[in-house]
Amino acid sequence: MQQEYKEAMEKISLSDSDKKRILANVKKACEESEEKVISMDEFKKRPRFSARQKGMAAAVAVLVVAITAVVSKGFFGGKLKKQPKQGEIVASSDEEEWQELDSIEAIAKETDCRTYKLGNVSKSYRVKKVEVKKKAKHVKITYRNKKKKDKILFEYKEEENAPDVISQFTEKNELKKETVDDSEVTMYGDEKCDAMTWQKESCTFAVKMSTACSTDKAKKIVSGTKEENKPDKDTDAKVKKDEKHIASNAVGWSGKESESDDKERRRVLRKIYDMYGFRVTVEDPARKVIYKVVDDFESFSFHYDELSELENQRIVGYAGVDGCPSGVLDGFEKMQDIEVNGLTITWYQNKKDESLFYFVKRKVAISLLIKDWSGENTENMLSGLISVIRISLDAAHDDKGDNSSSDSENNSDKNTDNNDAEPTDNADNTSNNESVEAYRQAAQDIQYAVADGSLKKLSSYIRFPLSIKGLGVTVSSAKEFQALDSSKIFTGEWVDAVVSYDTGKIKSSTKSFTMGDGSRKLVCQIKNDSVVITELHVNSDEVQPDTEPTDSPSEE
Repeated sequence: MQQEYKEAMEKISLSDSDKKRILANVKKACEESEEKVISMDEFKKRPRFSARQKGMAAAVAVLVVAITAVVSKGFFGGKLKKQPKQGEIVASSDEEEWQELDSIEAIAKETDCRTYKLGNVSKSYRVKKVEVKKKAKHVKITYRNKKKKDKILFEYKEEENAPDVISQFTEKNELKKETVDDSEVTMYGDEKCDAMTWQKESCTFAVKMSTACSTDKAKKIVSGTKEENKPDKDTDAKVKKDEKHIASNAVGWSGKESESDDKERRRVLRKIYDMYGFRVTVEDPARKVIYKVVDDFESFSFHYDELSELENQRIVGYAGVDGCPSGVLDGFEKMQDIEVNGLTITWYQNKKDESLFYFVKRKVAISLLIKDWSGENTENMLSGLISVIRISLDAAHDDKGDNSSSDSENNSDKNTDNNDAEPTDNADNTSNNESVEAYRQAAQDIQYAVADGSLKKLSSYIRFPLSIKGLGVTVSSAKEFQALDSSKIFTGEWVDAVVSYDTGKIKSSTKSFTMGDGSRKLVCQIKNDSVVITELHVNSDEVQPDTEPTDSPSEE
C-alpha cells in the first residue's frame, strides 16, 4: 500500500490555476481559524464525529500539509520527475538520432557541419548514403562500387579524439602508423589495410573498407580528404600540386596548362594533320585533355581515373614519326618489353620511379609518361590507356613523305577561312582498308594465342574485369587470368571453335565479332582502332551457328 501511495504521489502534477486556488483556500482557512475562537462549553455541545469521519479528516489534513510543503519549496516547475537513486545511471531521453540527407551538398545547406569528401576514391564509387547528427556535428558518408559490390564508410566528427569514433577500432589489429599531410594515421587490418583513423583540423576522421587495400593506397585516400567549399590559401598551392603530379621529363609541359577548348583542339590537330599526315585524339573516359605541338611532335596530356592508381595524375603523351622529343628519355633505363593488345610496348623507368612506355601503332610512334606507377597489373593499365588513344592517318601523306608539308601549306593557303575546321572524313575513308587489315591481323594473333594455349598472350587482348562464363569466375587483371588452370579453358573443342573463325568476315563497319560458336567462344569489340576481348565462354555442350560480325557493340 505504501508503494502504491508513493507512486501515486510521484505522478501528481498541478496547473498554475490549481496552485493559486489551493493556496488561496489554505490561507483563507488559516485566517478564519484565527478570528473564530470556540469556547470549551460550546465545543462540548457540538456533535461528535464518528471514527470514519475522524480518519477522513486526518487524511485531508495530511494532504493539505503535504501540498503546502511542496508549494513552499517551489517544486511546481512542471511535471514532477522521479529523482535517480545514488549511483543509479539514467539513460538520456535527449539522445540524438541519425538523420539521412539526400546528398553531400545537403550537409552545407541543411546543417552547420563542415563538408568533407574522399577526393582520392575511384570514380566508380558513388555516394550511397549520407547521415548526420546535427547537434553533435557527426557525419557518415557511405560510398559504393556497384560493379565490385565494395563499400567504403567515411566518418568524421568535429571533436578531437572523439570517443564514439575511435572506440570502434579497439578490438581491431593495428597494422601500422603513417604520417600523411602532418597527421598521424593509424591503419588497421591484417596483411592489408581495411580501416584507418586520424585527427586533423579539430576533427576525428575514420574510414572503413569492405575490401582491404595496400597501405600506399590508404595513404592516398587520407591525403585526398579535403574540406569542400574551403578556399585555398593561395593559387600557387594549386600550381605546385599539379606540377607534383606530372613527370619531370615532360618536355614542353609546366603543369600550369588549362584544358583545351574546342577551338584550340581543332587548331593543333589541323596543324599536326597537315604537317605529318596523322592526328591523335584522346577519347572518353579520359578527361581534362590538352593538346600541344612540341618540337616536331603532337603532344597531349589527360587524366585517366578508371584506375585508382592513376587518379589525379596527368599523363603526358607524344606522337610522331619516330622516337620522342629530345630530353624526354634522359635518365630512363629500359626495363622490359610487354605485349598488350597485339602491340609490343617498351617500358622505361628512371631513379625517381617515373615510367615511360613507348610503342608504334599504325606507323605512329607513341610515348606515354607517367609520374607514379606501382607496377601492378601493368598490362591492364596499358590496355586502358591504349583504348582511349585514337589514330587517324592520311594514306596520301604517307606516300608523299617529306613533300607533304609543302603541299599542305599550299592547301592551307587556299582555305584560310577554314583553318580551324576538322580534317575531312575522306582522310579516314582512305585508311579503311588499312584498318580492316589491322583488325583481321589482331584477330589472327588471338587465334595463334589460343592455338598455343597461352594465357599470357591471350591476356594482352582482354579488357578487364572479365567474367568467364562456364567457370563461374571473374578476373580483374592479367595476373589473375594467367593464374587460372589453362586446361579448363583450352579444351580441344573450344580451341577448334575459336581458331576456325574466318577473320575475312571482319569489315570496316564491324564493331564487334564472335570467334567460336555456342558457349565455346570469344566475343571481341573494336574500340579506338584496337581489338579487345570482352566475353569468354567455355565448358558447355550447347552449340549455335557461327554469328556474323555486327555493326554495334555487343552488350555484356
